[in-house]
Amino acid sequence: MTVTTENLIKALLSNTEEVMLGELSLIKHSLEKLFASDEARISKEESFNYLLKIVKVSERIRAAKHLVQKIEIYYFEYRPLLNVIKAKYSEFLARDTFKEIEAHEKFLDGLTELIIAQSVMLSGFEEKIDLERRYGLLYTGMVELSERLEEYLLYFPQDLIEYLKNITLEFLNDSSLKPDKANQNESDFSYLVGLKNTARAVLWQIEENQTKHEISRWIGSPSDRNFTRERQIQKNKAAIDWANSRLEQIETISEAKGWKL
Repeated sequence: MTVTTENLIKALLSNTEEVMLGELSLIKHSLEKLFASDEARISKEESFNYLLKIVKVSERIRAAKHLVQKIEIYYFEYRPLLNVIKAKYSEFLARDTFKEIEAHEKFLDGLTELIIAQSVMLSGFEEKIDLERRYGLLYTGMVELSERLEEYLLYFPQDLIEYLKNITLEFLNDSSLKPDKANQNESDFSYLVGLKNTARAVLWQIEENQTKHEISRWIGSPSDRNFTRERQIQKNKAAIDWANSRLEQIETISEAKGWKL
């Protein structure tokens, strides 16, 4: 397989760590703005205590040596704390700033899920695994990527989307990953067909998202933007439904043959 694809994934995983830490800082600043607003109606002592807890958990994420550890702290400590703040004070906080926090939160959720999907893909590049397991890991990672885009694509910045597009194109253009029924066993062939078809679905999702951005340049009102977003979700669902129908066929074959990743 091409080294370019592997290097693109490694670079993405390396960069997402800094992006993650940056988003945590932005959430902290948004919380500070929320608690300081006239609409907050929260005692300074109480707001300070919650901010202190957020800062402490954020620092633990920053200090963790491995990316997996950072993600675990985020999901099991940071998110529950943020959820408590949202549930307890959502009615007493400035809505515009509160929406900022929710947007950062969605992006962080999508980013951590994306890291997991890309890590699965990257494990398929390890040298000491057989072809069936290699193709299975790449296929599974691409399916994960497609599912994550279905849920979080609208929260991802364009530069990240373009980067994911480049990774997907590398998989499609990699001649060593071409399905060849005549020279591959049924398992390898099925995984590669699934990989290529799912990659095409991912590109379809990304292209539709680009169309949405083009439309948003001349749509002005918030209601129009919401309508556009809902229409985009419906279009993305069509692509995922198509991909899932193909994946179900492959899974049926896999179960019948007893294949496992």
